Amino acid sequence: MIPKIVLIGAGRFGSNHLRTLIQLDKKKIIKLAGVVEQEPKIIKEIKRKYKIPISKNLDDFLDNVDGVDVVTPPQTHYKIVKYILKKKKHVFVEKPLALTYKDANDLYQISKKYKNILQVGHILRYNETIKFLKRIIKKKINFPYYITSNFLQDRIQGHEIGSIFIFLHAFDLMDILFELKPIDVLAYANLYSKDRTHEINSSVLIRYKNLNATVNVGWIPQGVNRRIDAYSNKTHIICDLAEQQIIVNELNKRVKKFTIKQKEEPLSLELKEFARCIKNNSKPKVDGKIGARIVKICELANKSIKKNKSMNF
Repeated sequence: MIPKIVLIGAGRFGSNHLRTLIQLDKKKIIKLAGVVEQEPKIIKEIKRKYKIPISKNLDDFLDNVDGVDVVTPPQTHYKIVKYILKKKKHVFVEKPLALTYKDANDLYQISKKYKNILQVGHILRYNETIKFLKRIIKKKINFPYYITSNFLQDRIQGHEIGSIFIFLHAFDLMDILFELKPIDVLAYANLYSKDRTHEINSSVLIRYKNLNATVNVGWIPQGVNRRIDAYSNKTHIICDLAEQQIIVNELNKRVKKFTIKQKEEPLSLELKEFARCIKNNSKPKVDGKIGARIVKICELANKSIKKNKSMNF
């Protein structure tokens, strides 16, 4: 059985999904049934480049597919995913699952009710450098008491949802590395958009049992900063995600430096997993429960900024 999948949204990051789905179609891992898109320019471009069925209406495809790949603006995720799940179709949705924990958890519960796969696009879980970092940190000598993580760049998406949700991967990273439930979340907005409708640079402090984390996300005037610093009693571990490098320092001496190779594109890996889960009726690495948990951290961070106080998890 080759799963039939339709893509909703082919702009911005959706174009990467389209490219990857076409590659998987050629390898007979999936069958790309078509694309749903609203923007005339994008529709024209897809028609020019590919011989793929395209429509503005999801219902034109829904009866003839096994799963749907949702890459639409975050504000639309809840309504679209809920509709698809209730049609008893499997869903892959880009992060965030929703913009509130209530909505995200609702989608998770609906997926359980209808026994559908709900996979969320937390792409760092397919990053080889992160996997390697987790193996290092698991060693007792390296387990940190404090960690900082920077997800900062000079370009920011125009979804108008704020940097905390845009850079949700930074919070998922903590979940990947430690698999711990936060105790509380305290956040500060460092910079707002010109119209002050949303923050575009924030610092978020997350307290776990025996571990504190500071996560900095958002816009900076120049460059990209994807650096993680983990401090234990005896080591300082530096992970540069942009360079795919990890350095382990012990008592001010550089002990080891690793450069990690990513053999296959993470997006390809997660979409292949979606196809495999449909085929085998199995649970994905990132299901609705995980997606909702990370949404909750982001939502609490935004509430902390508004209320100027720490929020219990």
